[in-house]
Amino acid sequence: MILSPITMLATNTVLLCAVVLGAGHLLGNIRIRGVALGVAAVFFVGLGVGALDERLRLPAFADQFGLALFVYLIGLASGPTFFAALRRRGLRDNAFVAGVLAVAALLAAGAAACLHLTPSTAAGVFAGALVNVPALGAAQDALRAIDPAHAGALANDAAVGMSLTYGYGVVAMIGALVTYLILVRVDFEREAGENTDLAPAPRRLVERTLRVTRGAGTDIRGLTDDLARDGEALLVRLRRGDQMCLAGTADALHDGDLVSIVGTRAATRDLVIRLGENAWPTLSLDRSTLDFRRITVSAPALVGTAVGDLDLPRRHSALITRVRRGDHDLIATPTTRLLLGDRVRVVTTRDHMPDVTALLGDSDQSLARVDFTGLTLGLALGLLLGTIAIPLAGGATLRLGLAAGPLIAGLALGRIGRTGRLTWHQPRSTILVLRQVGVALFFAGVGLKSGGAFVRGFADGGAWKMIAAGALVAAGTAVTCIVAGRLLRMPLSWLMGVMAGIDTNPAVLTFAEDRAKNELPALAYSTVFPVAMVLKVLIAQLMIVLLHH
Repeated sequence: MILSPITMLATNTVLLCAVVLGAGHLLGNIRIRGVALGVAAVFFVGLGVGALDERLRLPAFADQFGLALFVYLIGLASGPTFFAALRRRGLRDNAFVAGVLAVAALLAAGAAACLHLTPSTAAGVFAGALVNVPALGAAQDALRAIDPAHAGALANDAAVGMSLTYGYGVVAMIGALVTYLILVRVDFEREAGENTDLAPAPRRLVERTLRVTRGAGTDIRGLTDDLARDGEALLVRLRRGDQMCLAGTADALHDGDLVSIVGTRAATRDLVIRLGENAWPTLSLDRSTLDFRRITVSAPALVGTAVGDLDLPRRHSALITRVRRGDHDLIATPTTRLLLGDRVRVVTTRDHMPDVTALLGDSDQSLARVDFTGLTLGLALGLLLGTIAIPLAGGATLRLGLAAGPLIAGLALGRIGRTGRLTWHQPRSTILVLRQVGVALFFAGVGLKSGGAFVRGFADGGAWKMIAAGALVAAGTAVTCIVAGRLLRMPLSWLMGVMAGIDTNPAVLTFAEDRAKNELPALAYSTVFPVAMVLKVLIAQLMIVLLHH
């Protein structure tokens, strides 16, 4: 007996999942004028396939596990920088984010009331117009808790609301910024120069060699401590006569000393002016005494360890000068904390290089193995956190659920890094791959379940109401961001990054970076992204809880 393609897919959910994921990623890679849907295309492929037959569904476990894994890994990746960013100016900016999202929620609720949309649909419109998958998952989670008997149908309503409005936020944010830039000229280079206190983000590092001509007698330890506090430059090698050593092992500078320094272009230039003059060739070309190499941090015991705590100059006559994390180089200050997958540049003698390599690990094979103990236990802690019920007025309760619970746990554990022998943090490559798997599973599961409801929405005319509501929410949020941000005198470079964080979408960030050509948008994005993610999840749940009562 030959089965029809529909029957074959309906009876083989593994095959169904593979087809949707494969077709979705194929579609997502297609670029039109430089724009591609990416992994979001899996959702739309799922909608199309699910509309063919009600039997084409994945088990509930697929999208629920995918959502929890996705948001947990977002938190894990953001944890190390999130709390540091909060200390700088994050409290004010995240209060701004909370206010903007409250306006968006009111717009969604108001549009739903005027257009006679259900609370579940309103939450879906909120999630879609603000381009946030976890918010949809949180709304569906709340529906299962409030109305178990009708949770399936209501969850589909929410998914349809999102499907019809998904991506409006990106278009609205970029459109509003383009309009503003047409009307108002902004000098982004001057903004970056006036706001250097906001941008300790990764910058291009250079290496110089200076000859001491006016800095003789300068205490090297005191100079090193001053440079470490600024985090802009680092003394590396010192040559006095025919002797070469690590700069930090000498007491004071002498006339004629050659010193190699690494740091930002401005900081190294100022140091040369302060101490002497440029010299050539660079000391790093002489590897007869001190050698250097890139070493990958793969030892789990070092996760979260500060560079200064390794005490490499005393123990191994070695110095870590740079930390390459992702695609950026950072100056290795004593307070820089190491993460799995960091590639550090080490300067030491050839005799000591094997010992330093053994200490740091330098094993790509080790990084390729996922630490499932830390990953699964951390995810379990997040899921347990999500089950805690928070009482609200009127007898209603709110739970962090599958989205907010793992996200908050990920932020905390990403900051901690390691507890005893248990390593919470994962290599960057692992996080990126598993995060992609998680969101793809969620998109596939939700898309397949919502396909039938999506078709029915157009058939009964309700789709146009959702589209109108989504456009209102997206446009209103974008305009509120720009008006309020400029009234608060935020630099536009920074405001664009905040808007990208509110949208929790890298497309807006890419636009902002292309226009500003400085580090402010990326830093602002990382400052508000986790809070925006948590708030959207909580607001989506609150909309379900409050509008149903």
